[in-house]
Amino acid sequence: MRIKHKYIIFEKNTKVLTKIKKILNGYNLTYSYEEDKENPLIVGHKLEFVVYEDQNFFHKIQSKLKPYGMFEDIFTEYNTNDIDNTEWFQISCGSYQYPQPEDDFQYRNFTFNLDDYCPICGIGKIQNNPYRLKNEPKQKNNQFWGLHWEYEPIFVRKETKKILEKECIQGIHFLQPILHKNNKPINDFYQLIIETILEKGFDPYNTNTITCKLNNEEGLNKNSKNIYCGRIKYHHPRKNSYLFGSKIFSSKLDFYISNEYFGSGTGAERINIISRKTYEIIKKNQLKGLTFAPIIHKRNI
Repeated sequence: MRIKHKYIIFEKNTKVLTKIKKILNGYNLTYSYEEDKENPLIVGHKLEFVVYEDQNFFHKIQSKLKPYGMFEDIFTEYNTNDIDNTEWFQISCGSYQYPQPEDDFQYRNFTFNLDDYCPICGIGKIQNNPYRLKNEPKQKNNQFWGLHWEYEPIFVRKETKKILEKECIQGIHFLQPILHKNNKPINDFYQLIIETILEKGFDPYNTNTITCKLNNEEGLNKNSKNIYCGRIKYHHPRKNSYLFGSKIFSSKLDFYISNEYFGSGTGAERINIISRKTYEIIKKNQLKGLTFAPIIHKRNI
């Protein structure tokens, strides 16, 4: 497992970029550099590179780059050993459409029971109708498929549905989404419904806890007239894996959804978790569209 920091800067001033490249060259770091020749005064130039935390110069180069205000994103890279020693995986897929109707997020009224929904933190909506899509999915190579705004639902094509059913994967059923313009189900395309919510068991050792309250931990929620629900969610861990207690998982099921919610601001979703059996079936059949992160177990919870 390695922690990767990806840096990107868009800069019009070539002197600034020359200084950054000099720093990178001093540590023998490779980088990509793109010059926008058509609109150099508008877009400028793009410089992108990666540094790993286990590189002995990591803290030195971070300090030298700080004055330049570069965009930084953090990822965890997993090696073969991490994957081989994991029984459960967190999964996610790409986002390709917005749920419908998208004006003023009206899809929520079509798709969810909002009786327990908090618009401040995003927790509490319960799906009670199929998602509605603008168009039939066009990403033919992807067997797994997702939405913008709603990162919890996962959709699959007919081929994947048949494989999961044939392999007797436990803990799921399927629901056809609706094509919004004609109010008809989309052929050969299904939402994968995960039936079981885990008991509470997430350990937030490597992330932030966010409370729906006035002046919360994110420095948000400044309006004292709003009604805050007091519920808790977590930032998605940027370093290392999700840590869950091992006792809350059962070998009888292959899919789970977390009890805890994750997100920032008004965003809140629970994470989807699959068994090693499911992971191996997906890999064996070369079903594309998912990314996997190992779940770490804490034995005493």
